[in-house]
Order: sequence, then structure tokens, then C-alpha cells
Amino acid sequence: MFLASLVDPGIGFPRRLARPRPALHHVRPSETQAVADCFISARTRADPLVALAYQQLEIQTDQQFAALTDPQGPYRITVVATREVTPYSDAGELVASVLAARTLEVPTPAADRAHPLLGRAAGGAYYRFRAVHDLIGHVATGYGFDRDGEYSAWRVQRNLYTDLARWAAATELHGEVSALWTTRQFAEHKAVLLDRHLLKRGSLTPGTRDLGIRLAT
Repeated sequence: MFLASLVDPGIGFPRRLARPRPALHHVRPSETQAVADCFISARTRADPLVALAYQQLEIQTDQQFAALTDPQGPYRITVVATREVTPYSDAGELVASVLAARTLEVPTPAADRAHPLLGRAAGGAYYRFRAVHDLIGHVATGYGFDRDGEYSAWRVQRNLYTDLARWAAATELHGEVSALWTTRQFAEHKAVLLDRHLLKRGSLTPGTRDLGIRLAT
């Protein structure tokens, strides 16, 4: 995996490796509503397919997290837990802080906001997923925390997941966020898989080349 805009400048990579910021994509209100309705109506239940999807999501997220935080790697990002619910006032502050200090603060969810399968512990699976989202979905792209920014972040990040993990990532990055924009309230975390037909509307996503991303084989 290679994210040019997150490379630690201290290691002396040539500037020609830099890539332009990817274009912002605008989500249709009808898509937001349909995806939100699907997420809100879904219920977490014991399902082997869902469990496998989230297992793959965790494994693939951990591979990305390890690459981003490896002290000997090109990014060298430090991730720390915070009790602040919103450690950054906006995406601009997030981007500036991470690029300046190479440190990302990740809030730990309250006890009543634990994810059914990914948990809530500092350093745990959901914590690592949140860190990867902030670093790749926002810092590497420059996307904001607004409706279109989050939608665009999902369109980029989905390219870094495969198979069932990609399906689970859609729930977290598209379903839950769509519910937020529709209800104006944070939705409960769920372990569900959204209707594939709804997700096809956002399937024509930019390639990983838009961020200078190379996937490890």
C-alpha cells in the first residue's frame, strides 16, 4: 500500500511521488435516504455470513493499520486514544495536525456505543478501523466531514477492501453515515450487511491510482 500524501517527509522520498487530491463526489439525496433506511431497519443478529464479513474487515483493516503505523515504514503515524468525543473541530484541523505531528487522536466510544463485533476498547478492532478511516478517508484525500466528504471517503476506501470485507465496510462507511445525515443523530453501531442492489449505485468508484495507492500482493 502506498499513500503518497501521508509519506513522512523526513525519509526523503522525491517530491515527484506526490499525487493531486482526488475529486470530491456528490451523493444523491435519494441514495442517502435509501441506504439510511436500509441501515436503520436492519437488526444485528447471529449470522455466520455477517460474522465472516466482519472478520475479514478486521483482518484487512489491521493490514492497513500496520502499514500506516510501522515505525520503520514510509508513513510512521502514531495513533493515540483520547476521551474527547470530537478531538478535531473539522477535517482541516485533523489533516493539519496529523501531517504536522504525525500523530492521530482516536476517541474511544462510550459503553453504550460499543460495536457488536468490533468492540470499543482503545487499541481494539473498531479503534483501528476508525484510525484507518481518518488517515485514508480524510488525511490522505483532504475530504471533509460533510455529507459529500464522507461519501467520497467511502468511495476511495472501498477500493482497499476485497470480497466480504468490502461489504462490511459499506455498512460502516456508507450505511451508518447515511443514517447520521438523514436523522441528524448518531446511529447505533450494527453488524449487518446492506442490500447489494443499493450499493451498486456507488460501485463506479475511482481507482486506487487516484491516491497513488499500491496494494500489497
